[in-house]
Amino acid sequence: MINIIKIHGISDCYPELIEGTSQWYYCQESKKTFCDLYEAEEIVKLGHNFEGMNCHLIHYPEGTVHSPFEMKSNVYIEKPIWNNGKFNFLVVNFDLKVIQIYSYEPEYLKLSIIQELPLSITSDCYNLMLKGYPLMLCRDANDGIYEIIWPESKKIVIGKTESLIVRDGNDLYFSRWYEDPEYHESVIVRDVNTGAINEEFDGYLRVLPNGVYWRI
Repeated sequence: MINIIKIHGISDCYPELIEGTSQWYYCQESKKTFCDLYEAEEIVKLGHNFEGMNCHLIHYPEGTVHSPFEMKSNVYIEKPIWNNGKFNFLVVNFDLKVIQIYSYEPEYLKLSIIQELPLSITSDCYNLMLKGYPLMLCRDANDGIYEIIWPESKKIVIGKTESLIVRDGNDLYFSRWYEDPEYHESVIVRDVNTGAINEEFDGYLRVLPNGVYWRI
């Protein structure tokens, strides 16, 4: 007979493993239909009330649920990133017109705000996300432009199929996919200041729970 553990404190949301750790899962919860951040923004811009998006954490193996936030109307809580033993969350409050970046330390159940920015700092919420390291608020590839919004402001020309994997100092590691004719990927290392390509190689990078990256 299989062993089934009932997870209490959440309902109607599917847990997914958080990249960079083997001990934590997340699940996003909405009152109505699931939507992404940009779609939530469009709902508010049209003058409607967005019911809210919350995010929960589940610890493996016992299934303990951590809920650092409460569901609130017109507030969108993005999935977290794992950052050196802590979680970072991107939260957009459309009523207050602010972007908030939070840190959550599960060991101490400590939730703290790192930065609050006006929503007007960005033209819209399309492809808005947190990335590391160091922690950055970014916009993923949009018409061939990668944008760093905070803690610095930069726009870098990249390929239309590139997406950021990780930052290491002044090096930005992007994944690029091709179909010519078969699907394959490569890793491109760009300078954060100029966007120039410093290195390119075929394959993938996969982050492990100990912070090491496998090159495949």
